[in-house]
Amino acid sequence: MPPHGSERFRFPMIAPLSRFRVWLFDFDNTLAALEREVDWPGGRRKLEAFLRAEFAARGLDDAIFSEIPRGNLPLYAALHARWLRGGASSRLTDAAALLQSASAIIEAIELDGVDRAAPLPGAPELLRRLAGDGRTIAIVTSNSSRTVARWLEGYRLAGTVATIVGRDSALALKPSSEMIYRALELCGAPPEDAIFVGDSEADYRAASAVRVRFLAIKPDRSTDGWLAALDSADIFASPGAIAAEFDEDSAFRRRHLDKL
Repeated sequence: MPPHGSERFRFPMIAPLSRFRVWLFDFDNTLAALEREVDWPGGRRKLEAFLRAEFAARGLDDAIFSEIPRGNLPLYAALHARWLRGGASSRLTDAAALLQSASAIIEAIELDGVDRAAPLPGAPELLRRLAGDGRTIAIVTSNSSRTVARWLEGYRLAGTVATIVGRDSALALKPSSEMIYRALELCGAPPEDAIFVGDSEADYRAASAVRVRFLAIKPDRSTDGWLAALDSADIFASPGAIAAEFDEDSAFRRRHLDKL
């Protein structure tokens, strides 16, 4: 597996969207509005209570809770990095099991809200359009794969997605590129055949490290400085806007081929 990094890379704009046969998507705030439906503070209290008890039982330093006072995924990501990538793993033989338990706590609060999570405008249509055109679709997300699968089933979209690589894969979360590498491997695709759609700097950095073309979903781009690294043509207000451009690209290519 190539080394992981945060190298920034701009894909040449000469490639139309219809060129890519594999489409990778983030989930929350890219396809579904999950964030606002989940009790993240309540989940943090449950997660931290569990972890503090485990820390106390093992005599581990609990400074990480002060270092990361808010958020579930940032805390999980930091523990993943320290326990599975750092020196602490030599003292914590059951690190993988502890992380799996922590992920399950986060998953439970995701599942409590996922049935209320509305699709972003045009998301179902884009997934159906790509799948109907023979494209391979994968979801690459910091959410649990079971959370995503439940949402897809609820909107009758499960058949459009070939694979889901989520937090329960036990891979490092974005901006690490580990989950993107796994998705490309499962889809049997090199980076140049894939495109990644996301809404955050972490998504962009993960895609850039693999040299996968990146499209941003941003209804309001005014507060996100990292978007300046993108070509304006790679920033879309919604999945529906991507679908419209994809259709335009495909129609242009068909007209061009008909003339050959």
